[in-house]
Amino acid sequence: MRVLFLLFIVVLVVAVLAAIAKSKRGMLASKTQAALLASKPALMDKWEAELYERLVVALKASHVFPQVAMSAFLREAERRNGGRNAFAQKYVDFLVCERRTFRPLYVIELDGRSHGSVKAKAKDAERDAMLASAGIPVRRYTSSKIDFTVILRDHIEIVGPASVAQVEPVMPRPASSAEAVRDGV
Repeated sequence: MRVLFLLFIVVLVVAVLAAIAKSKRGMLASKTQAALLASKPALMDKWEAELYERLVVALKASHVFPQVAMSAFLREAERRNGGRNAFAQKYVDFLVCERRTFRPLYVIELDGRSHGSVKAKAKDAERDAMLASAGIPVRRYTSSKIDFTVILRDHIEIVGPASVAQVEPVMPRPASSAEAVRDGV
């Protein structure tokens, strides 16, 4: 009986040690997975970059931000469980903001070949509905070579003609002469 009891204790100790070793291996694996990240070659693909350059030239009176998480400019109107999850992991191709206030004006999406499927169209419609519920219109372009006049027409249609005039940026003045020297002013 004593031998059986000792055998039981030995098996129990081995099982506990094996469990500890396995959990440490799991912890090491999760730490090394974080180290296996790699930088993408570019923030945007070729077509998005081409459209971005056109937007920046055409919309000088506004800020254009690429690849913006919807959670950066949307919030739940009412707190409810899981409401934020509907948009927290979604991104827009371009967010056009008012230059002085950074208020979101509208979203521009570049719809490439991947947007033609029924599933993709449903996802796009869901995203458009979310943005519409927040009062943010969406413009969808199917080509990065969109004409400047179309970009400006859409901008005027959404924002109004007064916003098209080029706005000079307002540079804040340093609070002290030490800051002016440090900042090179």
